Amino acid sequence: MSARMVVLLVDALGWELAQRVPVFAPQLGHRRRLETILGFSSGALPTLFTGRPPSEHGRWLMYRRATNGTPFRGFQWLRLLPHRIQRSQKLARTLGEVLRRRGVRGYYHLYEVPRWLLSEFDLPERADIFAPGGLPVPSLWDDLERRGIAWRGWNWRTPEAQNLTDVARRLEEGVEAFLFCYTADLDATLHREGSSGAGVSARMRRYAAWLEQIDGAARRRGETLWIYLVSDHGMVDVNRVIDLQARLQPLSVRWPRDYLAFFDSTMARFWWRSATARTAVHAALREEPAGRWLTDDELEREGALFPGRDYGEDIFLLEPGALLVPSFMGHQPLRAMHGYQASHPDLAALLWSNRPVPETVRTIADVYAYLRSELDAARPEMV
Repeated sequence: MSARMVVLLVDALGWELAQRVPVFAPQLGHRRRLETILGFSSGALPTLFTGRPPSEHGRWLMYRRATNGTPFRGFQWLRLLPHRIQRSQKLARTLGEVLRRRGVRGYYHLYEVPRWLLSEFDLPERADIFAPGGLPVPSLWDDLERRGIAWRGWNWRTPEAQNLTDVARRLEEGVEAFLFCYTADLDATLHREGSSGAGVSARMRRYAAWLEQIDGAARRRGETLWIYLVSDHGMVDVNRVIDLQARLQPLSVRWPRDYLAFFDSTMARFWWRSATARTAVHAALREEPAGRWLTDDELEREGALFPGRDYGEDIFLLEPGALLVPSFMGHQPLRAMHGYQASHPDLAALLWSNRPVPETVRTIADVYAYLRSELDAARPEMV
C-alpha cells in the first residue's frame, strides 16, 4: 500500500529551540539533530534540496560579485539621484519591477545595499529553487518530476496561514503523493523578538496544532501519512552590535575606490583593487575582538571555497551573537541572527518524523538522499 508524504520545512526552527518547547510534536518520535552550513538560507536551502555543498550547487549568499553579467546593469547611474530618493520604497518597487522583467524569479531583497553600488553585484538565485530546473544540479523537485510522482509545493510567495490551510485541504481532497510546505515566518519572528519572544511561542503552537491536525485527520480516514518536520538552520540571540565600517573609516583606502566590500549581517566580504588596500583592511579588522578572518582551509571544510572568489576574496566573520550594524542588510539591531560558524549549538537544524530516520542523517545535506529513499519506500511500484 502506498503512503502519502508531507514535508513541513520551517526556516530557522533550530534543534535547541524545539527542544525547549514542552511536548512539541509528540507524534514525530524519530528525531535527528542536523548540522547546518556556514551562511544563510540562500545556501542552506539548496544544500538541503540537492545534498551538495554551496561550492557544488553554486548558491551561498544572496549577493555575489558580478563577473559575467548582472541583472543590476545600469544601476550605477542611480548615484545621480538625491539620497532621499535612493532610499525610497517607491524606487525599490520600481527596481524590483526592472529585475522581474529581466528574468529574476528567485528570492532576493534589496535591503539597504547602496543602490548605485548594485551594478557591482549579481543575484545567484535568479530562478525558483522550489521548482524543477531551478538549480544548476539535480534537486528533489527534479527527482519528483523524473519519477512522475504527483506533488505540490508552497513557499514564501504566499502567506503561511494560507499555505498550511491549503496543504491540509489537499490532504483531505487531493490525490498528490508528496506535499511540501516551506515557511519563513518563524525566521522573521525570531529576528524581531529573539528566541524568548511571545510571537515565537505562538508560531510553535501553530505548527504543533497543524501537525496534530493532519496526523489525526489521516488516522480518521485510515490513510497512511508520513510526516517530516525539517529546518535549514537555527538562530542565535544577539548580544552585541559591531560597527566595522567605523573601524575602516580612518584608513586612507576607501571602498569602492580601493576595494569592493559587501557588509552582510554577520560577515564582511572584500574584493581588492590593490595589495595596499588588502593589507590596510586586514590590519584594521584584526583589531576587532568580535570577529576573525576566515582561512581558505576553513572555507573548504565548510564547502564555501569558490575558485573564482565570487562571494569574496577575503571574508571577515563575526562571533556568534554579534551583529554587524550598520550593514547592507539594515541599520537597526535585531534580536536574533544566523550566519555564524555552523558548529554553534543554537544553529543546529532538525529532522523530526513519524518514520525512522537513520543515524547516518546528520547534516542538512543528508536530507535529500533520505527523502529520496523515503519516496522509494512510499511508492514501491515506481522504483
